[in-house]
Amino acid sequence: MTPAEVLDRLLPRWRAKLPPGFSPQMVDGFIRRRRAELEGLVVQALGRRKAEAGDAPDTADDFAAYNPIVDRERGHDAESDRAVLARLMKAIDKDFAAGYFERTVMSNLGLEYVDTRAEAILLRKRSWDAVPLLLDRPALAVVAGNSVVALRDSMGRLAIHPDRRGTLNQLHFDLSKVEDKIVHLREDMNLEWNTKERLDRYARSLWRRARALLEHHIEEKRTYP
Repeated sequence: MTPAEVLDRLLPRWRAKLPPGFSPQMVDGFIRRRRAELEGLVVQALGRRKAEAGDAPDTADDFAAYNPIVDRERGHDAESDRAVLARLMKAIDKDFAAGYFERTVMSNLGLEYVDTRAEAILLRKRSWDAVPLLLDRPALAVVAGNSVVALRDSMGRLAIHPDRRGTLNQLHFDLSKVEDKIVHLREDMNLEWNTKERLDRYARSLWRRARALLEHHIEEKRTYP
């Protein structure tokens, strides 16, 4: 559905809520004069809804919708592991209350976010500004120039901003290396994650190990734009 079609569906409800003092002619004139602006607001609202769900962006507007979310999530990521885990457990409880299967929630939300945060730690080692996003479906954002230029969704797909396509080939390589490293760390740890208590232990151990790799400079450091 196009923004114009969405707007046409919303306008009757908007009209119905207007005070009696607004005549139909006045409202029609306002819509005619501001049609382009109203459609732009619809585009922004749809982008924000997609972004909060963790959907892969495609257009420049889709990527722009992630910018305020990344600013918010960057602040949460900078908090203590205890605070981050408390927020994660709250999101897990919300999904439990909604009736989702426990193992599905623990895997698709809990484990996915824990691993994503560890990947962000290692990507920062490679000089990428990476931010883990705790959304309906966790995602990993990469920022350059204060804007999101790439996003890896929960299905493992990496979306690149239209203006940066063809310029971030190194990111594909680095992200693949980091994903492999997290898998190897998980296998070495051999910890369960299928309950909240076990996920807590797994997360703390994984993040500690990821930071140890960062601090001891195990991998060669490189700088990219």
